[in-house]
Amino acid sequence: MFRGRKNKGMTLLEVLIALAVFALTGGALINSVMTSLNNVGSLEEMYLAEMVANNVLSEQMLIKKWPSNSWITNKMELADRVWYYRYRGQNTQDPNFKSLQVEVFLTARTSTDTPIVILNTYVSR
Repeated sequence: MFRGRKNKGMTLLEVLIALAVFALTGGALINSVMTSLNNVGSLEEMYLAEMVANNVLSEQMLIKKWPSNSWITNKMELADRVWYYRYRGQNTQDPNFKSLQVEVFLTARTSTDTPIVILNTYVSR
């Protein structure tokens, strides 16, 4: 009775294999999206910390004061957050140039915490 007809549908095994493939692919995709969403917060944090460091460097270059070799610690508000930073000058081989280093932190423990961003530039007399 069914010998001469071709099967036009999928078998149960084919359907189960297709569902398994879609389930694995969907799980991998969800994992990838969640990882990306978790990284967005840290990228925003690093971007804002870099803005703070750039602001400090720009301010130091505008006031044209020869930077001290000791750490100077301060704080700044940006994007409804308080950012803590410290900066110092470091001598170079040329006495007319100094390296100016800025480190930005999330907390006031600038001597023990790891900085989010470290930026360096050079200033001249």
